[in-house]
Amino acid sequence: MTDYAKYPFVRMLIPFVLGIWCYVCLPSFRFSPSTTIIIASMLFAMASMTALVIKSYQKNWVFGAVMGCYLALTGYAMVQVHEAKAQKSYFRNFETDAYYYVARVYDYPTERPNAIRTVLDLEYQFGDSLPSRPVSGKVMAYFPKSDSAFALSYGDLIAVPAPIREVTPPLNPEEFDYRAYLARKGIMGQVYLKDEDWIDLQTNNANPIYAFSYRFRDALLASLQRSGLSDNEFGVAAAILLGYDDNLADEVRKNYVAAGSMHILCVSGMHVGIIYLLASFLLGFLNRKKWQKTLKHGLLLALIWFYALIAGLSPSILRASLMISFVIIGEMIHRKGFVINSIAASAFILLCINPNNLFEIGFQLSYAAVIGIVVLQRPIYSWFVIKNKLLDKIWSITAVALSAQIATIPFTLFYFNQFTTYFWLSNLFMTPISFIVVISGMVLLMVSWIPYLNTLVGYLVWGAVYVMNWVVGKIESIPGSIIKGLYINDFEFAVLLVALLLLLLMFMLRKQRLFIAMLASLLLMMVSVTVRIYSSENQRGMTVFSLRKHTAVDFVRGGEHLLLADTALMADESTVDYSLKGAWSKRNLSFHPQVIGFDDDYANDYLSKKSNLISFNGTLLALWDDAYQFSDSLNYRLPVDFLLVREKQKPDVQSVVNGYDVKMLIVDGSVPRYLAEKWINQSKTIGLPYYNIGDGAMEVGCTFK
Repeated sequence: MTDYAKYPFVRMLIPFVLGIWCYVCLPSFRFSPSTTIIIASMLFAMASMTALVIKSYQKNWVFGAVMGCYLALTGYAMVQVHEAKAQKSYFRNFETDAYYYVARVYDYPTERPNAIRTVLDLEYQFGDSLPSRPVSGKVMAYFPKSDSAFALSYGDLIAVPAPIREVTPPLNPEEFDYRAYLARKGIMGQVYLKDEDWIDLQTNNANPIYAFSYRFRDALLASLQRSGLSDNEFGVAAAILLGYDDNLADEVRKNYVAAGSMHILCVSGMHVGIIYLLASFLLGFLNRKKWQKTLKHGLLLALIWFYALIAGLSPSILRASLMISFVIIGEMIHRKGFVINSIAASAFILLCINPNNLFEIGFQLSYAAVIGIVVLQRPIYSWFVIKNKLLDKIWSITAVALSAQIATIPFTLFYFNQFTTYFWLSNLFMTPISFIVVISGMVLLMVSWIPYLNTLVGYLVWGAVYVMNWVVGKIESIPGSIIKGLYINDFEFAVLLVALLLLLLMFMLRKQRLFIAMLASLLLMMVSVTVRIYSSENQRGMTVFSLRKHTAVDFVRGGEHLLLADTALMADESTVDYSLKGAWSKRNLSFHPQVIGFDDDYANDYLSKKSNLISFNGTLLALWDDAYQFSDSLNYRLPVDFLLVREKQKPDVQSVVNGYDVKMLIVDGSVPRYLAEKWINQSKTIGLPYYNIGDGAMEVGCTFK
């Protein structure tokens, strides 16, 4: 019989997480803050009365049920408290009166390819004839690369103009929801500030802890560069040792993702564990007396949290630091902790600090991987008994990789629609190399101020990182290293999570009958996937994607599709990955469609293009070219269902209707905003129906599943 009393934080975490999920995912059933307080007070009173009245062990479940409801409502209320829009001082509530804001640089400014990016925390609002008013809310700010922007530092106060622009929602089917991503971080707007748009108030209001963290990290980064690290080696070393990935090249990042080793570049449990083991070994001389052991544990706690501070206090390192802290405290009070309970405790504390952590992909992957390793590594390792020590060590590392990969499969399929094939091979090499990088890197940081010695250790770090990058590059180049397009919908994701939970419980509780339930869950998911793929064979439709610099019209029939696009689009991998591949994955379509140019003629059994006319699925689409002007209405106007205007075409709707009998004018997203507004205003004037692709993709005649 399982002793559930050993896992108090697990029992607390489950209803707490359920309450957080209900608030975020069921917006139509939200309570007002006052209602939440009343219900929570009633539940707390009921729990207290139950604990006093019911003394029977068999009826303890009543107290547990009431407390579960109370914890669920607590999680619900925590999100309510943290929600930016719920604050009375939320800046959008007063924006009509605002002239400018006083904002504090909330995050460390980072250099991006085209701008300087940071987060601003709005503190005060000023109007034309109004006194200053305190406001709250965070916005994402972008600055051009100039001397004044580079001079910005964390904590600086600046004045920025109002209003603050809303973050654009997803414009294409299955596109990443950047607005929701920022909202979960409390960021409710974005602004691009030219040098003349903002004023440096020559005041700094930084949190001293974070200010120290950033200054110390900058000094350590500079010491890494002085020690001879540069280019890709510096970028990887900075990411592994300090969690600073701004200098990480896109190609290197891509290689690590394809090799299944991206977790190595994120400061997490492995890094904190190595530091803990190394420091514990070095402080081993403090194990003789009781007060020495207490001092040792205190030093270990201080070191762990100091490292977490300079690594940016990310959710992954917070989780690892909290877990190891529980282990250290357990040793101090001579009590053994249960690992799963420690994991749940760290998650509970992090969610209390910020309940939106629950919806962070990194948070979910981090916890899933750790739980998978804790629960599945030993059973997988026991599959084979290997007497050779070297082979046994190889199998032990492989078992760790397998257990982590099994636990994270639902998340990688749902969020990234892909699977890394050679993760086991990558981790086989990367685990020992990364161990060397972390240890040698820590030594380098400690001796970075000592001439010659820092260069010597720097060569060791450079060599280890070079080997790591070389191995990752070789694994990424193996055919089939990453399988893309593995789409699963919300229902299939939920079913897969249930199957994973049943698998974990089967090994934790040692109840073999759960295996049948797990297989039933997997069968249900496979049926859903099969039905969805079969249904995709009957899909028909045309999608005009919303892209700022390109035009893309996708014609879909069954599992085939043709893309009408400019030749530069397919070379723009970031745009294709971000805006198109999500829809293609959902519709079970190839990531490499045949591309038709705007000047090409083409014909197959379901689409025909001649000059500027395209016939597809009973729909006629015309492409407008301002070289063809119709000053007077023709005796016969060509009837077309849609006329697409793209790029910098001269706005002349009257000329369009003189030559075509148009049912709807489509203004493409590649049309500059000022020209798009002219096309739309002219369409309104003459009563021509229109659709602005800049507001979102358009799906026509679709039976997409």
